Amino acid sequence: MSYFKPRLLSRSVFSLAICLLLSLSQVSAQEAAQRTVEQHGDWAALCKATDAKSCYIVQRILLGESDKPVLELAVGRPANSTTEISTMILTLPLGIRLPEGFGLEVGASLKRKYPFERCIKSGCQTEIQLDTELVQNLQGQNEGRVVFLDATKKTIAIPFSLKGFTKAYSKVLGQ
Repeated sequence: MSYFKPRLLSRSVFSLAICLLLSLSQVSAQEAAQRTVEQHGDWAALCKATDAKSCYIVQRILLGESDKPVLELAVGRPANSTTEISTMILTLPLGIRLPEGFGLEVGASLKRKYPFERCIKSGCQTEIQLDTELVQNLQGQNEGRVVFLDATKKTIAIPFSLKGFTKAYSKVLGQ
């Protein structure tokens, strides 16, 4: 006849959970140590030290003294992509009006409208495939802006800098 001793079993489970948490935190620390960060103007390039083609670039726009971004732009290549096409993931804070989507404006001539694809804990996002026209505009201008409506239907425009974009983007391309 076999039986479990609840106290002994709970200690074993607790010990296993502690070991698992410790090993996961060590893996996280190792992954962070293996990632390099290079600042190019207002853009940061984050790359795996062991793989130059695993880079993405990011710019976070903060409001005042807050450490939470009101806009985050991240550009990279999807991990399983066999093409050279890059993707921009644009994140805006929660509490914005979703039905109208948002506008992306770069320079005087490029104005595009996009829908939101999902809202997660960090904000509402969409993925934008970077085509040749968009990349040329991002590289040839000094700034862009994201235009959207807040919950009260007030138009909000958040400017972002393109200073350093071209050099940072070359990291995404593995150059």
